[in-house]
Amino acid sequence: MVSLDELRINAKEYLEDADYLFNKSHYNSALNLYFKALVAICDYIILHGTGKLPRNHTERFRILQEKYPDIYIIVDFHFNNYRKAYLMRATKDWVEVLRNDVHKLYSQL
Repeated sequence: MVSLDELRINAKEYLEDADYLFNKSHYNSALNLYFKALVAICDYIILHGTGKLPRNHTERFRILQEKYPDIYIIVDFHFNNYRKAYLMRATKDWVEVLRNDVHKLYSQL
């Protein structure tokens, strides 16, 4: 089973790598890693609060919506943008919003 420490370490690594890519103006790659960090943070919060890890995005979103609605709103918004990035280039402004949200949530771990 994944531990809280492993999830925190993964989130930190994704976040550091995303920041590096963001600062190099590699916005699509940074967006992918920021979203991975967001998922790791959510999994940390869920595991800490419920003792269980979600099996997939659907279960994760359901748990967040039921137990952590403020976080759900953030994740839902960014998930839609994350999916858009498959088809289009992410802009600095777009990724910066995700970056700020992820940093804010990470600081609460």
